[in-house]
Amino acid sequence: MKSTAKILYKIFLAAGIFFTLNSCSKKTEPAISEEIQIQVEKKSSFYKWFALTKDGWTETESPQRSPVALKKPWTEALRISCMAQTESAPLETADSDAPKIYALTNRLGLLLLSKNGIKVFKDPSFFEGRTADNAVFMNGTLIFSLYRNSYFNESISNPEPFRPFLIQFSDGSGVFFPILTYENLSLDENSQVNDFFWNGKEWFCSIKKFSEAKTDFSYIKFRPETALLSISPEKNLIAIEKSSENDFRAQRSPRKFNAAPERIQNLLKSIPDGFDFYAQCRTAGGASPVDYVHSKRLGSANMHRAAAILSQTWCGALFEDGTLYLNGALYGKKILNNSRTVALRLPKLPQGYKYSDFGISGTELFAAWEETDFYKTGRAGFIEVDLEKILYDLY
Repeated sequence: MKSTAKILYKIFLAAGIFFTLNSCSKKTEPAISEEIQIQVEKKSSFYKWFALTKDGWTETESPQRSPVALKKPWTEALRISCMAQTESAPLETADSDAPKIYALTNRLGLLLLSKNGIKVFKDPSFFEGRTADNAVFMNGTLIFSLYRNSYFNESISNPEPFRPFLIQFSDGSGVFFPILTYENLSLDENSQVNDFFWNGKEWFCSIKKFSEAKTDFSYIKFRPETALLSISPEKNLIAIEKSSENDFRAQRSPRKFNAAPERIQNLLKSIPDGFDFYAQCRTAGGASPVDYVHSKRLGSANMHRAAAILSQTWCGALFEDGTLYLNGALYGKKILNNSRTVALRLPKLPQGYKYSDFGISGTELFAAWEETDFYKTGRAGFIEVDLEKILYDLY
């Protein structure tokens, strides 16, 4: 790749396929300057589409040609609810184990995505009839939450003999283990933990209690008296404290973009002030993600969402239209574009579809996509993109 000063090049990866580094100028898309445009020969080997199925996944020609899925409320639909990835070693080599991406898949289980392949892990005793979300890491172990939505889940009125809340996943055995249950938190069957935030030290939970007459919210926080991963539902070793809405909001509420990590600010600094967005930033192998808002207009109706990842050697952000920003060095590779930000466009999705989350294992990018209709989700799946061919082999 040429290292001419001030070059911000574009790679446009569209269904067409045509790459440009440092993308577009439409008001509905992130805009940065266009100094040089590089066209790349159409090659289907650059990417693969996958659709979710009740058994896991299947390769498909395109999202719109994947198996038809009945549209359901997003909490009840078969979809990737979130993606989180492990951190890579500070001094990576090509022979090191590539980071792993965990795609928490609602109503199914977990997809383990990496440059070495794709695996699916299922357990109906946990995932059937429940919504899975909020993937975080503690000491390198994946933890996530389960709940049942009181508005859309038809079985919510049926008492559950066992109500798991926090689950950990073991890579070695491929098994899911319950850590905490609703009973451990002293919550009755009409209460659901509808959101939580872990800041690396304490856990903050928002609890929704519903009845035919009204819905009430309460808040708790806890810090395990011992290592959380050693806790089991039979041994309740946590000290629970009452909290408040203000305490929870202080953890969960969006923050101004100028409070974002400096590397994330630099990654997206070319986006003009008139483009309103928020970056949901998670640290690889870390705690709950934090939202950072880039807008001078409070309550903007045109707020765009970007999923952002901060890793030791690189950082990236993916917008719902497929615009992806990268900076740094990918797994076992040299620094991209002389430390300047690279932007590329993933294949354009049909109208009514969007990208939601992503991760990078080695030089393989995985991004979740889904068909959306207001609060409902239809088809869903993910795309695998070979960044080795796009960012390194070609230039």
